Amino acid sequence: MIVRKNISIDQCYIDKLKPFLDKNNGNLSAAIRDSIEIASQALDGNKNERGEKDSSNASKNAESRNKMVEEEEFLLIHHTMLEWFIKKTSGLLIEESTVYELINPYTIKKIPDFVSYVNALNDKMGWRIKVDAEYTGSPEPETVILTLSNGNPCFRGVIAQSLALYLAKQMKLDVQGLFNRSNVTKIYFKRIEFLNYEKVPKGLEEHFGSMEGTFREVQRRPELWKNLIKTYRQQNYQRLNMNKKVFEAFVSGNLPSVDDMAREFELLAGKPPETFTLAEHIMIFKELYLTDSIGSDIEVCTEKGNEYVKLIHDYSDRKVCERFIRYYSNIFASIGYLFTVTSSPHMIVFEFGKNMDFSHISESGLVDAESEPSFTP
Repeated sequence: MIVRKNISIDQCYIDKLKPFLDKNNGNLSAAIRDSIEIASQALDGNKNERGEKDSSNASKNAESRNKMVEEEEFLLIHHTMLEWFIKKTSGLLIEESTVYELINPYTIKKIPDFVSYVNALNDKMGWRIKVDAEYTGSPEPETVILTLSNGNPCFRGVIAQSLALYLAKQMKLDVQGLFNRSNVTKIYFKRIEFLNYEKVPKGLEEHFGSMEGTFREVQRRPELWKNLIKTYRQQNYQRLNMNKKVFEAFVSGNLPSVDDMAREFELLAGKPPETFTLAEHIMIFKELYLTDSIGSDIEVCTEKGNEYVKLIHDYSDRKVCERFIRYYSNIFASIGYLFTVTSSPHMIVFEFGKNMDFSHISESGLVDAESEPSFTP
C-alpha cells in the first residue's frame, strides 16, 4: 500500500464523490478507491468483475429499444413467429430500401467502418450476432470474407442477406460462395467491375434469392400457377411440359433440325453452344429433360473421357421411340461433340467421344452403327 499525505481535492470533486462517500459512511479513501475501480472498468471496455458487459450500457440499450417500440419504429414479435416468417420467405430477396433503413449508404463506405457500425448496431438491438471481415485490396476491396457468428440462425440468415446486398450495391462485391452452420455463416465476396444498379448481381440472387423469379411470376399470374400446380398434383406429375414448337414437331414428325436446335439453345442459355464445356452441356440438358417431363428419369456422367447420358422412358410404340431418339440426337448434335447412340426398351444411351472421328458422323449428327434403329418418320 502506498500512503500519501497532503492531497488537495477541490470541493466540486468531493461533491462528485458523494455517492461513494455515502456508500462508505464518509470514508474518503474508500470512496476514491471505488471511483477508481469504476473508471478502470469503463476504460477496460465497460467490464465488471465477472467479465460481463457493464449493466449501465445494457440498460441504455434496453431503454433505447423500448423507446423505439413506443414510437412504433420497432415491433415486438415472438421469436417462434419470426422464425416461421423467415422460413416461409426463404429464397426471396430483401428490398434495398429496407436494408438502407439499417445502414446509411451515404456514411458507410469502407469495410472497417461497415463492420464497426454493424457490431454497434447489434449491441444496440440485442441481436447477439457478431460480425467479422477479412478483406484484400485497398482502397476498394477485391475480396471479402464476412463471418457472422452466434445469434438466432434464422435471423442471422436475414442479416447475412442484408449485409450481402449492401456490399453488392455499395462496394461492387458479388457473392461467390455461402457457408452455413448452426452457429456461423460465412459469405465469400469478389469484386465485380460492372454493376447494373437496376438488377440484382448474379451471385447474390443465386445464393439468397433462388425463389425470387418464381415468386414474381406467381404474383403476376396467380390463377395460372395455382391451376397448374393443382393439375400436376392431381395427375401425380404425369404431364408433359414442352415448348409449343417442339410439340408441333412431335405431332407432325418434322423434328427441329440441328441448326434450329443450336439457335434454340443459344436463346435459352444466353450463349452459343461452343462456349460451354461438354460437362456443362450435359448438366443443362439434364435440367431441361427433367423439366420437359418427356421421359421419366435420367442418369448422367460428366467425368472427362467417360461422359454419357442415359434417358429412361416408358414409351413402347416404335415410332414414338424413334422420334424420341431423333429429337434428342439432334439436340446433342447441335452442341458440337461427337457421340454414339444406342437404345434398348425404355432406355436410350448417348456416349461421347469414344473412338470416333468426324468421318463417322452422318448428316443427322449420329454415328453410323448397326445397332441404331431407323430414324425414318
